[in-house]
Amino acid sequence: MERRLTAILVADVVGYSRLIRENEAGTLAAIKAHREDLIEPVVSARNGRIVKLMGDGLLIEFPSAVEAVQGAVEIQHFIGLKNKNLPQENQIHYRIGINVGDVIAENDDIYGDGVNVAARLEGLAVPDGICMSASVFDQVKDKLDLDIEDLGLHEVKNIEDPIHVFNLLLDDKARALVSEIARPKAPAGRARWLTVAVAFAIAVGGLVWWQTSKAWDLSSDAADHAAVPMTGKPSIAVLAFDNLNRDPEHDYLSDSFSENITTALSRFVDFFVIARDSTLGFKDQPVGIQQVAEELGVRYVLDGSVQVAGDRLRVTAQLIDATSGKTLWADSYDRDLQDFFSVQDEVTRTIALTLNENIDLAEYDRLEHKPTDNLNAYELFKRAQEQAFTFTKEGNIRAMRLSEKAIALDPNFAGAYIELAWAHNFGYRWGWTEKTSREEALTLAFEAARKAIKLEPFNFKAHQVLASITAHSGDLEKAAAIYDKAISLNPNSAQVLADSIDPLVYGGRAAEAVDRMQTAIRLNPHHPDWYLWNLGWAQYFAEDYEGALASIEKMNSVPDRLRRTLAPILLRLGRDEEARAMMREFLTDNPAYDIEEARTAPFTDKEYHDRWLDDLRALGVPENAS
Repeated sequence: MERRLTAILVADVVGYSRLIRENEAGTLAAIKAHREDLIEPVVSARNGRIVKLMGDGLLIEFPSAVEAVQGAVEIQHFIGLKNKNLPQENQIHYRIGINVGDVIAENDDIYGDGVNVAARLEGLAVPDGICMSASVFDQVKDKLDLDIEDLGLHEVKNIEDPIHVFNLLLDDKARALVSEIARPKAPAGRARWLTVAVAFAIAVGGLVWWQTSKAWDLSSDAADHAAVPMTGKPSIAVLAFDNLNRDPEHDYLSDSFSENITTALSRFVDFFVIARDSTLGFKDQPVGIQQVAEELGVRYVLDGSVQVAGDRLRVTAQLIDATSGKTLWADSYDRDLQDFFSVQDEVTRTIALTLNENIDLAEYDRLEHKPTDNLNAYELFKRAQEQAFTFTKEGNIRAMRLSEKAIALDPNFAGAYIELAWAHNFGYRWGWTEKTSREEALTLAFEAARKAIKLEPFNFKAHQVLASITAHSGDLEKAAAIYDKAISLNPNSAQVLADSIDPLVYGGRAAEAVDRMQTAIRLNPHHPDWYLWNLGWAQYFAEDYEGALASIEKMNSVPDRLRRTLAPILLRLGRDEEARAMMREFLTDNPAYDIEEARTAPFTDKEYHDRWLDDLRALGVPENAS
């Protein structure tokens, strides 16, 4: 016998006796399907184990309260989806109770008061509900963003002291924690590692081999065609590294590892690097090497995993040729947690040298650095980025505060100043500030961006944000020059390329803007909609009206402001009535918009500006709305 502290989950079918009485075969088959198709994969993915089946229920053990709660949320979520399309009489509902407590382990079974409390909590839960003890609540309240109700103390059978019960609400916050079900391959960490490695191997090596050799050893013509990128450079895709701790607390470490390797490799003009947004689509998905190659158009893939144990960090990575399945390189690193960034640099250098022996090592040495020695500052910086990506006033204000906290912890952390500069820039553009005026926000944005460049003169993201701020302040010529500097520092950044076209369009260089947007889309095949909007805008001024319409029609939705761009395109295509109807809708929603406002757009090219104003007039936009 062994005693240990563990997280216990007890699940029970609601109304089991009635279900069996009414439809024994169907009920048993449905419960079995729930267990095999839903519960077992969730438990496995959360590093748990099903201790035993109890007719109408299950006893499950997890390594932590966080894993147990996330597993419970996912089980209820997926069973709810199954029930959604069934008649009420055929639906099967579960109650779940969770406790962290001392158990006795013997012959793969566990029992004791820890298990008994979990069973009593299950009995207190409503159908489709989850109840937890105070020991669980204390461990998850600061780690998981959930709505949890305090139900107070309850006296229960065979437990001497009252139990403090908490009820977990299965609302939007809970649903946000749900990950897609995927049966892990054994061993799970290795399978995930292989998937990621494949993606990076495909991307990095695909073009290197093509560039240095006339013949590829491909398994099939189809594989060859899918893996050939549209460039003569080594194409690289870095898939998300696996967080073997399974604790969301450590997601920022594993995510930033793959993100920073992508960023470092993209700085080399020798490589064609797939954007981070596109590779994130494969995170936690059971995809094969060939699928990654086909979707991203790459040949080499890097996969890896990150695990934290106390103050130790273990990182594994491997580079694979996706067309042959051959491992080109694999290694593991056991270091102090504070060596996190050194491991990133070492892996990046090894991959680069594996792909191309002629890479300029001096250039790499210039780029190699630690963003910060303070991991708490780094975590605040990553949280600020997450808030900024919400593109809301509230998120922007939170990003501002988190960036300021990161800077307080490390005043020399350039990344935090970059994030702060973006927050102030958005504050100036859209009024997303808390206390400062828009003019003050612009000043603060410039100050933060320039501080970042002073700390890291070769950081392309610092130059990008300064260029954006400069463009929106009205100095397009200077903004274009700063964008060019950012692009020279990182020619493979899809975001910088896409973000940089406004000075080109307003300055009469629409054809160049179109080329730049098409390159950005190639680098980031899973790009957001605004890439297509930018492309359509540039194609309009390049007089490719068919192409502009085709680009915008690929968007998932048409925002209100986009109608102002789409209507002139339709007009140029001879679809006058449709164009005027669209502009009437736009003006109904934006009655203050007029030619005077359009005239303030920062065009320096008179021909472009006149064409834009003439089309707006033809569509019925008034000279002065007042």
